[in-house]
Amino acid sequence: MSPPPVRLLVCVGPRCDAEGKGRTLLASVETCFAQTFPMELAAARLSIATRDCLRLCTRDPVVRFEPSGDALSNPSLDELLRLTRAALAEQDLALSR
Repeated sequence: MSPPPVRLLVCVGPRCDAEGKGRTLLASVETCFAQTFPMELAAARLSIATRDCLRLCTRDPVVRFEPSGDALSNPSLDELLRLTRAALAEQDLALSR
């Protein structure tokens, strides 16, 4: 059985997207990840989606990772890249078992 894909859920609800911050983060993530993880995105090992509200309200954009469920408020791209690389490495390890 293959491990579940890594998904980033970017909240674009009213608080997270105040002043367009959620959608700005989403655009940055999509651009950066398309350059950094093109094969993983094409193979559906990694996906990026939006949610209208993750019910983890802060005044900054929130991103939730699946399958771990970890959530970050106002994450940097470097932080998201690091966590995504780690999640993909776990996927690779699970596939090699």
